[in-house]
Amino acid sequence: MLALRLIVFILLTCGACGFSRPFFYLFNHCNPPEKLVGKFCATLLDNDVNDDGIVDAREIAIDTLPYNYDEDLCVTDLWEVVSWWTCRYGYSEEYGRYMYRFFDVNGDGRATADDFGAFNMTSPDFLMMQYTRFKNVYCSDPKNRVSPVDKLQCDEVDKLKPEDIKCP
Repeated sequence: MLALRLIVFILLTCGACGFSRPFFYLFNHCNPPEKLVGKFCATLLDNDVNDDGIVDAREIAIDTLPYNYDEDLCVTDLWEVVSWWTCRYGYSEEYGRYMYRFFDVNGDGRATADDFGAFNMTSPDFLMMQYTRFKNVYCSDPKNRVSPVDKLQCDEVDKLKPEDIKCP
């Protein structure tokens, strides 16, 4: 009987792929913004590290440090990006996978500092890029509106206009 209880506890706690989402959120202090504008602003906040109004490759490299779940600071894996984008920002797992292509620019399956190159963008442009990429690229593909999270967020972004995208 004790063995059965232990097995049920392990399955409920760990699931098939590591920790289940509620436990992952609990242990990693996930508290994503509820609205998309908040998600876009959180991304800007995390990437303009020195708050100088410019997002550059060095700051993006600094931003990826919290993505480190496996103690390898030199490589950011797909699962780490998915975990961070679902936990920190509250996007779907599908969007996290989609975003990984921007981390692994050269497509070698390993996101490293070499992938960021010479990135340099003003904060307002970076913020608008978040909105445009989500609305015009990601949500414009009907297959990206299947998951409940994506459907809800894509419906929300459809109602937003560029002038709505402002951070406090």
